[in-house]
Amino acid sequence: MEKLVVEVGMPLDKSLIYYHEMLISHGLDLQFACVTHDLYYTKENLDGCLTDSQIKKLCIRLRHLEGVIGVNKRPKDDIDEIKRKENELISQGYRKAFDTIKFDFQYHKEGMTGYIQLQDIKDIGLLCYYNNGHYYNLPLDEQRKALFEELNSYGFNFRQDDLGVDKLLSLCYGKLMYSKNQNA
Repeated sequence: MEKLVVEVGMPLDKSLIYYHEMLISHGLDLQFACVTHDLYYTKENLDGCLTDSQIKKLCIRLRHLEGVIGVNKRPKDDIDEIKRKENELISQGYRKAFDTIKFDFQYHKEGMTGYIQLQDIKDIGLLCYYNNGHYYNLPLDEQRKALFEELNSYGFNFRQDDLGVDKLLSLCYGKLMYSKNQNA
């Protein structure tokens, strides 16, 4: 049986540099940063979108990364390959559902199984994404509680009743949409 994983994508109300300095002051290091351009194609009707996870399953994602740190810039061939794949999908009856760009900063310290991600997403805003493999065997509500407790130990101030932003659902509806699990 597949494990259910809780991922939170919490909206942030201060600047990126504020959260960067906060995480650094709590012993985390910036491990990776890049600009990510995601293109989602689908043949399906996304009217009445369900959840982010369900939308992802209905789409094919093409991703282009531009390196900032932790990864080298990809050659022009990468862009040409994405254009080729886009044209192929369109010829097969797919249409572009979403075109989104984000600045992604990933923080880590020894002992962590994952990365705290600060993502500044076009048309969404600044979010903190996190999940932790140590919690996957816990019931969903306990995973969420443990994630918030850990994030708060690094300086965040999330409450158990705070809702996270569902990125694809928000893009689908053109307004921010919220839930308890951004992986649901």
